[in-house]
Amino acid sequence: MKRYSGVGVVALLAFTVACLLMIWNPRNGQLKLRLGLDLRSGSHIAVQLVEAKNPLTGETVKINQRVVEQALQVFQRRLNPDGTREIVVTPEPPDRLIVEIPEETDLQKAEALVKQAARLEIKEPIFNPLTKETTWKTVMDGASITNANPQPSTTGTEWEVSFDLNKQGAKVFGDLTRRLVGQRMALYFDGKEIMVANVESAITGGHCRITNINGGPDPSNPTKIQTPAEEATSLANFLKAGALPVDVKILESYTVSPTLGAQSLRYSLVAGAMGLGFVCLYMIGYYRLPGVMASVALVVYTIICLASMNIPGLEFVLTLPGIAGFILSIGMAVDANVLIFERLKEELWEQRPAAQAISVGFEKAWPSILDGHVTTGVGAFILYYFGSATIKGFGLTLLVGTGWSLITATLFTRTLIDFAFYGLKIQSRKTFGA
Repeated sequence: MKRYSGVGVVALLAFTVACLLMIWNPRNGQLKLRLGLDLRSGSHIAVQLVEAKNPLTGETVKINQRVVEQALQVFQRRLNPDGTREIVVTPEPPDRLIVEIPEETDLQKAEALVKQAARLEIKEPIFNPLTKETTWKTVMDGASITNANPQPSTTGTEWEVSFDLNKQGAKVFGDLTRRLVGQRMALYFDGKEIMVANVESAITGGHCRITNINGGPDPSNPTKIQTPAEEATSLANFLKAGALPVDVKILESYTVSPTLGAQSLRYSLVAGAMGLGFVCLYMIGYYRLPGVMASVALVVYTIICLASMNIPGLEFVLTLPGIAGFILSIGMAVDANVLIFERLKEELWEQRPAAQAISVGFEKAWPSILDGHVTTGVGAFILYYFGSATIKGFGLTLLVGTGWSLITATLFTRTLIDFAFYGLKIQSRKTFGA
């Protein structure tokens, strides 16, 4: 360790700076962590998936894992069409989803987005010669839609939505329009008629349009009038997202105000900083030089843990339970250092040389440290794997923190102590608490 202690400190410093830049933007001084709904404003909605009939086959769609995954994808595409909003949709088996929409405090609008089935049905007229009545039969639905775009009409102030069908859908639609030349065809959206058109010629290219969109009352807020552009954009987003295969029942919903979220975050950060500060002061006062090095290692540990939550492609949302799990993992890191330093002091009391006491202290403390971290890690994994949405956040941060705690205590703290002993030549037995 004598030869490599300086290199280890430089490597640790470079790694810490890299981790710090992952969570902090030096240009504006802001953290880049993704915050959960309880730390910012937004809407929280718990929904239950309910069996529904397929409009084409008439069969009842049962709730299973495939249906839950399909509904999750529909919600994500519907609520986050451009991919820039941090929408969180969490499944809760066997038939529930938790939808969290940051920055959306209009609960009525949020509920309308969630519970709308978005089923597009294309129907043909069926004339009954006995009753002399015409009914509408669903021939195809929106499952074949591959893309949808809103655009202004070239004939006036109305808007329209053009959408494309996949190969199979284009064939079915071509056969339908070829059969209905000179007759009417209807489009229904969530059971409501949105257009009845006369079919003048067969449409075989798979490119279709919904025209004469004039605006009107907002489904999520009847007191608000949508412009034609807003209505067309909303319809296009629903069509692109796809239809829910089942119905949705809202179990609970509430909003988190920006004030409450900001206060929760501030109080959590203050509590974490105070806890870390008091622990560091105690360790420095009781263990002296090892306490100083352990305090530095704990600060490094905190930065690395936060950076682990922000790895590109693996980012997860930090919530209040997550912060609790993170703070608890700091306690694990402190406990590991206490075990090491107590062993070190015992070796010094037996009049071993300081260099030997450091080495033996770390070796004897290792079995206890490993046992404590493994048991905590197993518990955290069980909480993450089997827990609900909020419990998962606690379990995940505790699991990540426990892993880094093991590395911090056995590698980072050892590197810093060896650097102080061999590199800085601080070798007095009193400085090591003996």
